[in-house]
Amino acid sequence: MAEIAVEKNPSKDKSSGAGKEVVKKDSRKKSAVPRPNVVENTKSLFRGVFNELKKVHWPNRRETIIYTVVVLVSVVFVGVLIWVFDFILGHIMSMFIK
Repeated sequence: MAEIAVEKNPSKDKSSGAGKEVVKKDSRKKSAVPRPNVVENTKSLFRGVFNELKKVHWPNRRETIIYTVVVLVSVVFVGVLIWVFDFILGHIMSMFIK
C-alpha cells in the first residue's frame, strides 16, 4: 500500500485555512504480488488458444469445397467488373484527351 503522510499547515492566517491537514501520498507503487514468469504466461496462452480452438466449427470436405467455389466465383466477378469499368473509363478518357 502507498504510504500516507499527514502534516499540519504551519500557516496561522485564517483566510488561508489555518489548521487544515495536508495529505500527501507516496507516488511509488509497491507490488505485493510478484509477477508470474514468462514460462507460466506462455503456458497459459497456449492453454487458452487450445481451448478456443476446441470451440471452432471446422467445416467438412463438402462445405470447404462449396466455400472455395463461392470465393473463386466472387473474385472472378469482381475482377471482370473492375476490368469493364477500366475499359469504359479508358475509352471515355481517350475521347477527351485527343
